[in-house]
Amino acid sequence: MERRTPLRAMSPKRRQQLAEQGNTNPFSTLTNGTVGRGMSPRLAAPAPKRRPRDTGPAADVVAAVFARDGGRCVRCGGVLTGARGIGWSVQHRRARGAGGTSRPDTNQPHNLIVLCGSATTGCHLHVEQFRVEAREFGWAIRQSDDPALIPVLHAVHGWVLITADGAFANHTPNQQEVNA
Repeated sequence: MERRTPLRAMSPKRRQQLAEQGNTNPFSTLTNGTVGRGMSPRLAAPAPKRRPRDTGPAADVVAAVFARDGGRCVRCGGVLTGARGIGWSVQHRRARGAGGTSRPDTNQPHNLIVLCGSATTGCHLHVEQFRVEAREFGWAIRQSDDPALIPVLHAVHGWVLITADGAFANHTPNQQEVNA
């Protein structure tokens, strides 16, 4: 491994102190390459762990989406129970992407639906695995799409548009949606 930033040069004063202590290698703080006087070498402190930035929706937005969807999975209509992230989860219809996104509407109610399971179980897994089907039914949309303009097939309410404020607007399906 190569160091990207050079080490600071040792000051002449420090080099003199080490020479007076008998250090024959002025480029090392260890006497003759060993630890002296029963002391262990000082290791660099590990960098403090930074908490990852929370890029998910606010708790009040999650509560509003959960209430809007009636506490039921948008895909299968099942009653959602258990803890968020285990028994049920919030699906971003237009994905945030691996590095997050700066789009202001990403965590807004019209871009969110609730699904049973997590990204590795239940309907949430199904939506993640079968993206073509998920796009047909509006559970997932392309990055270029506006979530307020793409209808969702809701298991309880049928085809609906989700308005920017998170409410449902009735939607008459087009012929392609009827044949799906």
